[in-house]
Amino acid sequence: MGGETSKIRRPKSAGTKKSTTSQSTQKLTPEIKKTDSIGCTDNLLNVDFGTRTRNSSRSSLDSNINRSRSGSICSSRSNLSRQKHPISSRDRHLIQSCFQNPHEIIGHKILQRANEKRNGFANFYNKLSNDERDEIEEEIKVLLKKTVANINFIDEVQRLAEEFGGKHVKFRALGFKPDFFGAYADATITECIFLDNAIHPAHHVLTAFSSFITMVFSSVRDGFYAEMRRMRRASNSFSTGSNSSCMRKTISGDFNNIDSLPRLMFLLICRK
Repeated sequence: MGGETSKIRRPKSAGTKKSTTSQSTQKLTPEIKKTDSIGCTDNLLNVDFGTRTRNSSRSSLDSNINRSRSGSICSSRSNLSRQKHPISSRDRHLIQSCFQNPHEIIGHKILQRANEKRNGFANFYNKLSNDERDEIEEEIKVLLKKTVANINFIDEVQRLAEEFGGKHVKFRALGFKPDFFGAYADATITECIFLDNAIHPAHHVLTAFSSFITMVFSSVRDGFYAEMRRMRRASNSFSTGSNSSCMRKTISGDFNNIDSLPRLMFLLICRK
């Protein structure tokens, strides 16, 4: 009897254990599922959001880099287009080929032609000494030789032309005017055309030298005005410096003389 009862009780205990464990698991499983589902979804959302934000930030950086690169390329291309040479390569080659012919007295010819064609220029030309005429003739020849040699480099051509124009400021005392650069330009175009010796068509030579000489003498005029502004600034700074030094000397002298104190007070009030 004892063995049978024990056999009967064992399955009951096992059943009860199974039922209790099943009940406990049934009670626990929904809580575990809820916590796991909430935690997993939260983590997944956070991970997805982080990866998406990282990916979006990277893509935005890449797009910004691409935009900056494209912008820099566009700007460089625009700069290149802005710096495009105003004279065609054919005309530049024509100009350089003309200056391979003898041209050692071209400065003298240009100055003589400007004197003959411009009435106002003749007054200035007659006031020049022989040395000053030789100086201008040599400077014109050197300007043309150097600008033609550097015709492919616009910056160098402009620098040489501005330097030539700045040297003519000293001739203002003899009646030189900036308008006389027009007489220089017209005479230069005519004399440069003669250098071709009728090898090329006349209209091609005229077009090439007209565009080149116009570009050169526009920079010549700019250099003339730039030198005038520089000299005016220098003279103004010198005059203000001399006035201040004179004021300091008078004030120091007045301090040594006690009787002149009213004058000193007057000077200080006027200075304020």
